[in-house]
Amino acid sequence: MTAIANPKICRLVVKNFRSVGSNSISVDIDKIVILVGANNSGKSTILRAFEVVADNLKLEIDDFHNKTVVQTELPEIELHSLVVDENKPGSEWCEEITPQTWLVKEKWTWSNHNVEPKRVGFNVSLNRWAAPGDPELMPWGPNNVAKARRPKPHRVSTFDNPEYQAKATTSLLKSLLENDIKNIKSNPNDPSTRYEQIVESLINLRADSKAIQTAGIVDIETQANLIIEQIFPGHQLKVISSESTTPINIDLLGEEFGLEIGVPGATSFPLDKQGSGTQRTALWTILKLLADKGVKAKPVGKTAKTFHEPIGPNTSHILLIDEPEVSLHPKAIQSARDVLYSLPDSDNWQVMLTTHSPSFIDLTKNNTTIIRVEKTLTNGIGATTLFTPEAVRLDEDDKENLKLVNLFDSHISEAFFGGSIIIVEGDTEYSAFNYIKNREADLGSTLYNDVSIIRARGKVTVASMMKVLNHFKANYFVLHDTDTETVTSKIRDRQASTGGRIVYREITITNPAWTNNTKIFDQMSPYSRVVASAINFEEAYFGEVVSKDKPENCINHLKTDADCYNIIKQLLDAILEINGATLPDGAVRWQNIAELTSAVSSWNQRVSNGTLT
Repeated sequence: MTAIANPKICRLVVKNFRSVGSNSISVDIDKIVILVGANNSGKSTILRAFEVVADNLKLEIDDFHNKTVVQTELPEIELHSLVVDENKPGSEWCEEITPQTWLVKEKWTWSNHNVEPKRVGFNVSLNRWAAPGDPELMPWGPNNVAKARRPKPHRVSTFDNPEYQAKATTSLLKSLLENDIKNIKSNPNDPSTRYEQIVESLINLRADSKAIQTAGIVDIETQANLIIEQIFPGHQLKVISSESTTPINIDLLGEEFGLEIGVPGATSFPLDKQGSGTQRTALWTILKLLADKGVKAKPVGKTAKTFHEPIGPNTSHILLIDEPEVSLHPKAIQSARDVLYSLPDSDNWQVMLTTHSPSFIDLTKNNTTIIRVEKTLTNGIGATTLFTPEAVRLDEDDKENLKLVNLFDSHISEAFFGGSIIIVEGDTEYSAFNYIKNREADLGSTLYNDVSIIRARGKVTVASMMKVLNHFKANYFVLHDTDTETVTSKIRDRQASTGGRIVYREITITNPAWTNNTKIFDQMSPYSRVVASAINFEEAYFGEVVSKDKPENCINHLKTDADCYNIIKQLLDAILEINGATLPDGAVRWQNIAELTSAVSSWNQRVSNGTLT
């Protein structure tokens, strides 16, 4: 691990919090963390857990597991931070990771709802959490000091009230502009800004007016006591006027400030009249700009006068965003993804987001962790790290393969969302299996409800996807073409090509598609079940050679020929190992290249002899 330039969060451990029960979950955090999972699986719980510890918040009763306060099962959240020399606490709290980087662990517990949390640190010298009686209980001391040493959280929820979102965005941007205005100087060498000079003059005016104020108060007291003494003999009214220390603040932009969005040159409309997708995108865009200048949004009610607060000098931030794809047009989703992925490029941002959209997953980005959150058998939640670049170790060819296929089909990332996964090589298999899946569903079958068919669009990408899925440590299935070991090609015959005439001759070469079988073999694992179609899908199951419109030809067979439909359904069932189904003729489950070679030779021999049934 290399040294970091700013403090970073590297792990969150949650226990007895919301949907997380006594079996804790641990979430590893990189620069970009993508949380995937079904609805109500606990993704937002993880975002909320980070938010409450980073801001040292009190909990509501809904934050307690099962909405019940049980003293033996109180909420407990750990935060592990990577720190550098500039912001590290005392040495007893620091576990050295590199000569320039240290790990600091903190833990929060809540004894009840609506009470302040108790925070302790892990004492490296004692190899335990700090306990009463220790000289120090927590790194960095008081919470306000510690808070300044960690990345600042910025939360954007899916269903935030659009009106509040628009007000928050306006308030944040207004703060940015006001700060710039307040820094104006008449002369660059002046010791104070023009704004500071005006505020100082108002402070002096307030002090100079104190004598007039005092005389006025004496007069009020004298007149009032003439009445009070008649009603309450022996009593006097006294006006208390303490020295005012309230900071003087001038609203430079007023209430007329606002935001509008529209097409350049055309009519624009206020932000609060825009769709929720536009409002949410504008909000986290402004969040990023403002946070870089030391300001953050804060949760507020309808009557709030301000929607932001200063966050101090720390320039490290983490954006917590629920489902950024909500209400966005499909074309805007990929652009929003690229913007969010680019935030950590500046080294002072981390991003943790939840999503139901495969389009928000980009396997080619570095420093990306993908975590699946799902319900457990005991109705708790579990978090499984599905992907980290360091663990999967994609090489540049793998990244290029995945990047290219993602351009054609963003749904390749459906593999991260759970269920039974089948990787198929091309469009024909993809169309055939989806046709079977949809037709059987129409007939009332639920056999394939949990099946995700991933189209690799090429044998090389099949191997790259296998490398990713092996990291899941969950079974998956593969269907690809064997192809042939050699193919006939044409090459220019230079000796015969005379007199302006070009002559070609046929040669036999090694089939590049066949050599890619080795790449698939190299990625075989205890989790993979690999099946190949002899030569190709059409020849294996329809007994024909098709050069174009393959998916359309395949679907036509399935619609009009019951035997073809049954063969492909048998193939699908056998791949998925459903009800003991066996592979049809033309399909082979293989585990080494020799088996593949033998299967192809046997198939070709049967074709030559006309013995296929």
